Amino acid sequence: MKKIHIILIILVAVISGILVATYTSAVDTGSFRTAMEKPGERVKVTGTFDKAHAVEYDALKDPDLTIFNVVDKEGQSHRVYLRDKAGKPMGLEMSESVTIEGRMSDDGTFQASHILMKCPSKYNDQKHQLSAE
Repeated sequence: MKKIHIILIILVAVISGILVATYTSAVDTGSFRTAMEKPGERVKVTGTFDKAHAVEYDALKDPDLTIFNVVDKEGQSHRVYLRDKAGKPMGLEMSESVTIEGRMSDDGTFQASHILMKCPSKYNDQKHQLSAE
């Protein structure tokens, strides 16, 4: 076998490995309805923090657990149990949007393991427009 054949075989193997790793680690994006249809599977849900319900967090009882509600893109509010070593996410109540990643458990609770928040912009179009002076 020539060196070029060996290099091509190794290259094909590496590319195949990357494709398999990417495909198996992909997470479905959807709503809470999607998560309910696929209990136990990882789902990413994007929505907004539901201000109608209070955030439950007790650092003495369980510092890794934060309980709150999220309204998904379909308008459905659902209770989220976030387990994160960092504790309660700072700015959760002020966030513009929330993306949570987790699984719907058999008892109907959404168990999140990761959260990404979009905070409100500190820039306001009216405040930062150049004046005509």
